[in-house]
Amino acid sequence: MGGQYIIVSSITYAYKGKAALERKNIRVNIEKAPKNLSDCGCHYALKILNASLSRAIEVLNKERVRIIASGGAGDDLS
Repeated sequence: MGGQYIIVSSITYAYKGKAALERKNIRVNIEKAPKNLSDCGCHYALKILNASLSRAIEVLNKERVRIIASGGAGDDLS
């Protein structure tokens, strides 16, 4: 997958999260979470392009976006 990412529980949270992050000038792409990261098939990944992972998580928490996991290149999910 590469890069910094945040796994969310649904496409609804993915779009809500993307909008919240973009309002804070954080660029993000929505991707389907790979099967090795999500066994349910409905999880999505927000790939953070120009901000720290901690800043993106802070924004999403304030917007009450349910985060399943997060990580970066070479990291395990946390």
